[in-house]
Amino acid sequence: MKTKGYITAAALLITVVATAQTEDETIRRSVTLYNPYKPTLHEVDKRVLLPEAEDTATVEIRFDYDFTPGSFVPVYEVSPIKSAVLSPDPLPDLKKGYVSLGMGTYISPFLEISVSNDRSNNGAIGLFTRTYGSAGKIELVNDRRVYAGFLDNQAILYGRKYFRKSRFDADIDFRHMTRHAYGINPDVTGYDPERKDIRSLYYDITGKARYFTMETDSSELIWDASLKYNLFTRKGDGLQHNPGMKLSAGTEMFGLYAGIDAEYDLYLFAKGIDHKARNLLSLAPYITKGNEEWRFRFGAKLAADLKENHDPLVGGDTKLYMFFYPDAMFTFRVIPKVLRFTASIDGYLENNQARNTALVNPWMLPGDTLYNLRNTDNQLRIKAGLSGTLNVSASYALDVSYTLFKDMLLFMNDTLGAGNWFVPLYSDGNLLKVHGGLKVPVNPRLTLSFEGNYYGYDLSGQEYAWHKPAWDGTIGAAYNLRNKIIASADLILTGDRYARVKAPEETVRLPFHPNLNMGIEYRYTTDISFWVRCNNVSYSRYFEWNYYPARNFMLTAGISYSL
Repeated sequence: MKTKGYITAAALLITVVATAQTEDETIRRSVTLYNPYKPTLHEVDKRVLLPEAEDTATVEIRFDYDFTPGSFVPVYEVSPIKSAVLSPDPLPDLKKGYVSLGMGTYISPFLEISVSNDRSNNGAIGLFTRTYGSAGKIELVNDRRVYAGFLDNQAILYGRKYFRKSRFDADIDFRHMTRHAYGINPDVTGYDPERKDIRSLYYDITGKARYFTMETDSSELIWDASLKYNLFTRKGDGLQHNPGMKLSAGTEMFGLYAGIDAEYDLYLFAKGIDHKARNLLSLAPYITKGNEEWRFRFGAKLAADLKENHDPLVGGDTKLYMFFYPDAMFTFRVIPKVLRFTASIDGYLENNQARNTALVNPWMLPGDTLYNLRNTDNQLRIKAGLSGTLNVSASYALDVSYTLFKDMLLFMNDTLGAGNWFVPLYSDGNLLKVHGGLKVPVNPRLTLSFEGNYYGYDLSGQEYAWHKPAWDGTIGAAYNLRNKIIASADLILTGDRYARVKAPEETVRLPFHPNLNMGIEYRYTTDISFWVRCNNVSYSRYFEWNYYPARNFMLTAGISYSL
């Protein structure tokens, strides 16, 4: 019975399946799925990881402890820490000296030698010598050619000794100067002197010893003392002995820095100079205070000149001349590193003794006139100016000063003879001076500089400030190409000047004059270099003094060697 039931059910199932297949073949349908199938899993909360059972049993833990005091010394070894060593930058190679020699037009030899010891912490010793001269002739205004040779020699032997906080310097300076008075009045005819008759031989020997402290603390006493002895002579005139001393000292007190400058010179004459001894003393106490932003200085200057009376009507008597000057200065920064203002009021005594004057004008009339010149008394000088920097290398300065003076030294041609010697003149008056300067680096290799001065003289007794220009200026350029090629050029401009002739009295105008000086050096190696200098390049002749034309277009070339 069961078997029949199973058979019947199977037959019905087969019939249904067969019928369904027939319908599927007849009805055909397509299904399009617009979204992909994404299986999902329903969230299930997990009840617990493992089955838990509550334990009702308790366990009580007990233990006892105590401390036994004692010391514990660990065993250790100390390893020293080595100090850090900073290696200094290597010092540049220091040459022991150099030799430079050359030759120029107008038969002008040049020689310069400098020798010193190696770098040392104990001191230094060295020798410097230089000679430069000319043996050529110069054409005067009247087309007459005259001998105008000159010779400059110098030798300095110096030494330094370094101490912990001080230094000792000593040197001997020998100078020799030869000049020929070739500036003959062109109106003079038939005057043909021998060279020895117009030659001036100057000898100047100076020995100096200086000892000074190098304290950096202003609360300590800082001082600088020096002794000197100078022997000066012009052959045929006589001798001038000049021992002297100079002292500067200062220290900080009551919040201010107080100091004093003192100087003394004694002039003794011998061998044909009929003048009495001359004593010149100066004292300048002061106080100062300030920092990088501002600073002031207040003090006074006192000078005494004990000498033979320069009044020709009372000559021969010794007289004491006293001079007193204020000494005040104040400066402050208006704009840091850009603009600084400085104002001062002071005065000073200008020493016109023979040695100083001979360097200015070596053609003074032979005799004892050179050894009895009056000093210039600059009674009052008021000065104010601005200065500063435009960038790291560019700088500028502009200042105005007014000076009231007495016995300013001037020179006049002594035309009682051939006019080639000068005699002194003196004048009182005042001077308004305007000064300006600018230095601009165009690039790392080229630097330009500009400087100019205006002089406004107001004199009593003299029409002009003889041989002094109304203005002057300089335009300079310096070029440095990797320290291999170094070149420079300076255009010097000198305004109108006037000269005075003694007899017959006449005023001579010396016109404006431009003068170009150039130089170039080629450093072939670190030891050898070649150089060329060209001076006095101009379209007109320059007269430094009346009747004295300068040499035109002086070309000098040479070689330098480092030792």
